[in-house]
Amino acid sequence: MAKRRKKAVEKYHDRVANVYDHSYMDEYWQWHDAITWEHIKGFLPTDLRSPVLDLGCGTGKWAAKLAKSGFDVTCVDISLAMIEQSRHKLSDMTERAEFVQADLCDMSQMVGDRFGLAVAMGDPIGCTSSPAKALKEIRRLLTADGVLVATFDNKLSALEYYLQKGDVREMGDFLRKGRTRWITRDKEEQFEIFTYTPGELVKLLEHSGFEVLDMIGKTVLPMRHYRHLLAESGDRRGWMKVEKGLCRDAAGVGRASHLQIAARRRV
Repeated sequence: MAKRRKKAVEKYHDRVANVYDHSYMDEYWQWHDAITWEHIKGFLPTDLRSPVLDLGCGTGKWAAKLAKSGFDVTCVDISLAMIEQSRHKLSDMTERAEFVQADLCDMSQMVGDRFGLAVAMGDPIGCTSSPAKALKEIRRLLTADGVLVATFDNKLSALEYYLQKGDVREMGDFLRKGRTRWITRDKEEQFEIFTYTPGELVKLLEHSGFEVLDMIGKTVLPMRHYRHLLAESGDRRGWMKVEKGLCRDAAGVGRASHLQIAARRRV
């Protein structure tokens, strides 16, 4: 099962690597990415000599930001095609970048206790065969005071999907297991995704040897359905201010489609 999942995840991301960035270039994603980066910035190592990790690096969007901020960054992805996209994006910063093709559940080729920060954007941990095993590997790679900033799918945001299907048993099964599927036309590219409620995610991190520092909902305002409101830069700033007032509210976090959590390795 784990091998089948790995093959599906790799096959899907290999296929979409060349067009992936084009799907995330409008006003909404600019707004969304600004929220993401502002949260990450609060946990950047104070020492620029501390190397950082971009896990599930995709096309290298966050790795490029980290490298431009002055850090040496190691990009890790299961998809070789995504690694090549990332390598191209960081081609003018090669002295600051390393690239590793690996499943997050097995990064044994990498030296431990090395990285002051790991980011895992786009829910790559939830796409593994075992998020707990992936977190164990990530913890091994971090320094004693290293921090992980990662996103996960919010289980609560999927309830409407199962309501629309009208199958109470299927919803009950989803709520018990917390797993849904990434649906594509090619069945060989379909794979399960682990989802969590905010409380379940805190427990997962704590049981995996981390101390939770912060969590935001991303995004509480469902702006992907109201992209027209973000057309002007001044309006984007206004809606950003509203979002910042909501994203740490316990009830607000439950509304968000994703959870972005920061946690420090516990010694």
